[in-house]
Order: sequence, then structure tokens, then C-alpha cells
Amino acid sequence: MSHSSIYALSDIMVCKECGQPYRRQIWSKYGRKSAVWRCENRLKNGTKHCRHSPTLKEEVLQGAVMTAINSVVENRGEFVGAFRENVIRVIGSYSIKNMPTQYDGEIEKLQSQMLALIEENARKGSVAEEFDQQYQGIAMQIKDLKQKKLELARERKQAENVQQRVVDMDAYLNRTTCEVREFDDDLVRRLLQNIRVINDELLEIQFRSGIVMKQRVSYFD
Repeated sequence: MSHSSIYALSDIMVCKECGQPYRRQIWSKYGRKSAVWRCENRLKNGTKHCRHSPTLKEEVLQGAVMTAINSVVENRGEFVGAFRENVIRVIGSYSIKNMPTQYDGEIEKLQSQMLALIEENARKGSVAEEFDQQYQGIAMQIKDLKQKKLELARERKQAENVQQRVVDMDAYLNRTTCEVREFDDDLVRRLLQNIRVINDELLEIQFRSGIVMKQRVSYFD
């Protein structure tokens, strides 16, 4: 059976026992079809490498996920605060890690030294070995500083992109009511990092904000 990532849970839900992803299947019983989620490893290999992973009925699973989301989103202050703290740490790693602010000044100073060296050599009217060594030394320093400046610019740009994602997330959260009515794949993708199926009654859900919580769920084999 083929699977599609149109289902958000296909991308984030894994089995705690073996670490393999859960996959959606359609079961048919007494002429009625129902969607269930099962460990991919157990589907392919039976109980050889994964003995205890439960089969989760989609309706019940989605209900448990939305219960978890509602319980966190309802406490909006804690949720947004944790999310922002996490993002600030990410941005901080880009913006202040080994970040000297004197690149431009150092480059200008070295360029002035290079110009003075060239002018002095021109007055002497010859290209001495000492001049060549000094020139190459300054040129290498300038090249190194320009590379550092470029890397810093890239890091700052990446930080700006992260900040924009924060703004987008805030806007999305502000549009989302505290009572989420039904399962929404897009909402799940935006809010959840991963879901681990711990056992037949328990999920461990990690939000992108860094919040981790346990959520109880009913299941059947």
C-alpha cells in the first residue's frame, strides 16, 4: 500500500519501541472501512523486530492529538513564551556567536596600509621581495576578513528568516481560537515537532515550541 505525506502524522509520528514511522492504513470489517495507524516496521516484519506497538484508530488518535493541542494553546501565555524563548536561543546562536563588529574598520585599515605600501614602493621604483611579502600578507588578511564578513551576513540573514517565521507563527496563533474544533493537518504541521507512541495508552507529543507532554489515548488491535 502506498502512503502519502498529505497526512501530517505520516511525517511526525514514530514508534517508541523501534523508532520507525507510523503509517495510515484502511481496514475493512463487515463491509465498513475505517482508517488506522500502525508501525511500519511491524507492518513489514510482523512482531520480529517490534512486538508491542499498538494499532491506533485514526478517529481516536486525532482526538487525542487535538486534546493535547487545545490543552497547550489554551494556556497561550506559556505556549507563546516558550516558543519565543526557543526562537531567541536560535537567533542568538546566529547573531552573537563569535561576532566581532570591527570587520569593516579592520578591512578599511588594511586597505589603507596596502595603498600606503604600494605608494611607498612606487616612490622607490622597484618591486622588492620584502614588498611582495608584505603585500601578500595584507591581501590574505583582507581576504580572510571579507570571508568572515560574508559568513556573518549569511548568519544574520538566516536569523532574519527565523524571525519572520516567528512573526508568521504569531499571526497564525492569533487567528487560531483556543478551542480548535477538529483535526487540521496544517495546524498539526505548524505546531508539532514529533509524536512518539509510547505504549497502548500513551503518546509523547513534542511541540515546536519545545513543550513536551504526555497524552492518553484509547486504542484497539
